[in-house]
Amino acid sequence: MQDRPTICIVDDDDDVRESISSFFRSVGLQVEGFGAAESFLQSPAVSRVGCLITDLHMPGMDGLGLHRELIRRGVAIPVIVMTAYATPEARAEAQGLGAAGFVDKPVDPELLLHDVETILSDPARSANPRDT
Repeated sequence: MQDRPTICIVDDDDDVRESISSFFRSVGLQVEGFGAAESFLQSPAVSRVGCLITDLHMPGMDGLGLHRELIRRGVAIPVIVMTAYATPEARAEAQGLGAAGFVDKPVDPELLLHDVETILSDPARSANPRDT
């Protein structure tokens, strides 16, 4: 039996994905990592994810494309978009899609954890917890 929802991390950079996953596991969170948006969409994790953290720029479907596909499928989950190449346009598009957060890489794992815990305590939250 699962006490807390699964946090899914989608990033084509193995080191980033594993680093965040390891940190979250060390504080007791259940985490699944995926190297591509398409892999995540094909997995059973879609039905049990409590928060999705996705890289913006990836080969194939990017993070915003993934968010759009979840919306198209009627899957309402909080999404945090992370990127090393933030632009005002990307930030605005993520916010327009209802992203729960938009963070810059390199990601501070403590701040990301704070965002995830805030989202999990209030899943209806639509803005980045640090932006409000």
